Amino acid sequence: MIDLYTWSTPNGRKISIMLEEAGLSYRVHPIDISAGDQFTPEFMAINPNSKIPAIVDPDGPGGQPMALFESGAILIYLAEQTGRFLPSEPRGRYETLQWLMFQMGGIGPMFGQTHHFRRFAPEQIPYAIPTTIGIGGGRKAAPLPHHPACGSAPGGSRD
Repeated sequence: MIDLYTWSTPNGRKISIMLEEAGLSYRVHPIDISAGDQFTPEFMAINPNSKIPAIVDPDGPGGQPMALFESGAILIYLAEQTGRFLPSEPRGRYETLQWLMFQMGGIGPMFGQTHHFRRFAPEQIPYAIPTTIGIGGGRKAAPLPHHPACGSAPGGSRD
């Protein structure tokens, strides 16, 4: 059974969704980031970067426990462990990975910044809001109809 260290954030949810979709057994360990749980010595032994999510797979490669952090790395690991959601055929694999990187390095951080500025900024910052709402300073999400979740998956299948 995989141990998932997470909190109710978009990055944390990605992993629980993947675990559910892959049909893997897991146990949730809540890491309350608003209370500073990510800085405990116990959690930092799993992720010295002090961020959620993180997993520990007791049956990792070679039958040895595997601790892993960063949501993108965890998603790739789980896909490879189950043989699902990441095509083995090179073209489909790279097309899928490019969408993962698009989310990890573009849309995900921009949505996070938008949330931060809208929820926590003591005052509206005219420069910040349009930049983050524009998704990366003007980069739009126009290619999203070709995203696997929209029905056009690399390799012809969402599995």
